[in-house]
Amino acid sequence: MNDITVCIATIPPRQEHLQKALASVSRQTLQPASVVVEYDHERTGAAATKNRALAKVTTAWTAFLDDDDEFLPHHLERIRDCAETTGADVVYPIPRVPRYESGRDPMGRYGVPFDEEELRRRSYIQTTTLVRTDLFKKAGGFQLPKDFPGCPFDDWGAWLALLDVGAKFVHLPEETFIWNHWGMGQPGVPGNTSGMASRW
Repeated sequence: MNDITVCIATIPPRQEHLQKALASVSRQTLQPASVVVEYDHERTGAAATKNRALAKVTTAWTAFLDDDDEFLPHHLERIRDCAETTGADVVYPIPRVPRYESGRDPMGRYGVPFDEEELRRRSYIQTTTLVRTDLFKKAGGFQLPKDFPGCPFDDWGAWLALLDVGAKFVHLPEETFIWNHWGMGQPGVPGNTSGMASRW
């Protein structure tokens, strides 16, 4: 029985991106139990929109996908297998980044086992993860990192909160999704938008 919900947060002007993201979900070798698309009609921001999507999830696992990114066909199958075999609460794979030359790693962490101390120093895990739903809700979902005032990374704040409630992180050293990084800033450095400047 599949127990994964895919969550995508978006805004109305990004329909073309959203349709590509949804098409990539439809091509999965392991189909999700459900898909939640949450719109930010009131301009409440990315974190609030993703958390509204999370609140609607009733499955054991939640797989997040940014609206301008895409799953490769084996993404859900491989991250779910990884969670089952390792007992992980959070699984994060390697993205394919079309903007960069082959083999370039903008984060310096692809294929490297999870390092809690490194994650507490800087953000290096993308939103596109598989997370144990109940634990993520307990941790408070997406949020700005409390110890880094002014940092815009709501996903980093989420991972730090999950660490604080004892979550087990596992890196899947396989390329399973497309990260359309648009070059607005530097990954892992305050000021990066993780997408187009007009996202939110």
